[in-house]
Amino acid sequence: MQSYLLYLNFQMPFLKEIVAKKNIRILIWKINENLAELKASVFLTESQEMELKRRRLNSHKKQFLASRKLIQMAELNELNEIFYKSLRLKKNVCYSISHSMYFAVIGIGFQKIGVDIELYRPKILNVKSKFINTKENYFMKSDDIKVITKLWTCKEAIYKCIHKNKLSLKKNIVVEKFDIHSKRGLGKVYLKDKIIPINLHFSNFENHQLTLSYL
Repeated sequence: MQSYLLYLNFQMPFLKEIVAKKNIRILIWKINENLAELKASVFLTESQEMELKRRRLNSHKKQFLASRKLIQMAELNELNEIFYKSLRLKKNVCYSISHSMYFAVIGIGFQKIGVDIELYRPKILNVKSKFINTKENYFMKSDDIKVITKLWTCKEAIYKCIHKNKLSLKKNIVVEKFDIHSKRGLGKVYLKDKIIPINLHFSNFENHQLTLSYL
């Protein structure tokens, strides 16, 4: 199924919905409200109120609230107690959450998934050796900020999808070669007893890279 965008009739700052494949969608919220405005628009449980108070920075509070708002918009209120993890829940619904300074993203599907969003920043080149596998030498040779950021989001999204203890972005996850224009990709997770193939879906907007991973 070809991916497509749905620009829905919500008031901003809801940005868009990406339908990556059948039964998988990504909702994106652009965080441009102040804290009071965003909090007034979201219903929080008692435990979520406590979680909000534990976040010291206003930017982190707004990211948390925006992700809660997306969950409520998706009519998945049963997911409200789970934060930042990709988990299989009742009714076979899985979801994954990611934030940047300016966006909150939630992936929802009926199979294991992971999402990650990152702002393109030059400093990613300074740490690429920490997450590029020896089988990914073609990436090590690149100084393209967008390509390396895209690779980083692949690794993070795959990590969230598989969610195994002690899984190493560098040692266990290998992504096949792509370029900045690629809309889809493939990765593999190397475990002791098996190799898990992973599908990747790429989007970019407003100087950000967004990657979805799924089995």
